Order: sequence, then structure tokens, then C-alpha cells
Amino acid sequence: MQSRWSHFDALSTRELYALLHLRSSVLVVEQASPYPDIDGKDLDAHHLVLCADDDPTPIGVARALGPDPETGAVSFGRLAVAPAWRGKALGRRLVSESLDFLARHWPNHDVVIGAQLYLEAFYGSFGFRRVSEVYDDVGIDHIDMRLTR
Repeated sequence: MQSRWSHFDALSTRELYALLHLRSSVLVVEQASPYPDIDGKDLDAHHLVLCADDDPTPIGVARALGPDPETGAVSFGRLAVAPAWRGKALGRRLVSESLDFLARHWPNHDVVIGAQLYLEAFYGSFGFRRVSEVYDDVGIDHIDMRLTR
């Protein structure tokens, strides 16, 4: 399995299409959550793409964002794993690689994420703690979580 980080500007048109296709298939269609996945943040983000060794089609994706101008916190999100590849700990790998990337580039910044409520224990296993009440985000219960550095 191969993983690669690329800034938005370094992605080819085909790479961008493939990662956006996976994200929208999982996060919008599969989860029946109609929201604007293309939110303008991709332009400033670094994108992680996981592929099988013999196929360039993404099987997992995530994006990382540098420090927020208001809070100074960094973040990651838009994690998606292709259905055929679930159950192989790829979600854990996406989070680990995202945290490693953020630590290399912004080591002294806290990490803040918006997490689906049912994933609270999963993110908690990485050291995240809940910092908000439950809120509705396009029909799915979410919480904000923080990893203090």
C-alpha cells in the first residue's frame, strides 16, 4: 500500500477527480448527508491519498489544514475509506498519518477536529478529548474534539 501527501496545487486533474469522487461517494452519498463537500478549504490543504500497490485509484483519503487564523489550531478531516477496503484499519492509518503530518509541519499547535459522535472513542484513542456539546451537522450528530500539544 502506498500513501502520498500533496498540496492541492500539486495534484493532477485526474488525482483531484479521484479523491473528490471517493469523498463524495462516502461522505455525501453513502452517509445521505447533502453538504457542500467542495468548501474552498481544499485549495489551501494538503491531501493524503492511500492506494493499493497495483492500482492508482484512491482507497483512502484525508486532508490536513494549517493553523486557523483565529484559533491557531491545525486540523484534519474529510477522511474516507472505499467500502471494499474497510475493516483493514485504514481509518486508523489515515488518522495516524494525518497527525504525523501535522506534527512535522506545525509541532506546537493543538489539533481540533469536528467528529461524528459515534467516533468519539476512536478519536479518543489518539488522545483527543471532547470540547463541545453534540451538534447537528447536516443530519449527523457531531462533536468538536481537541488534541493538546
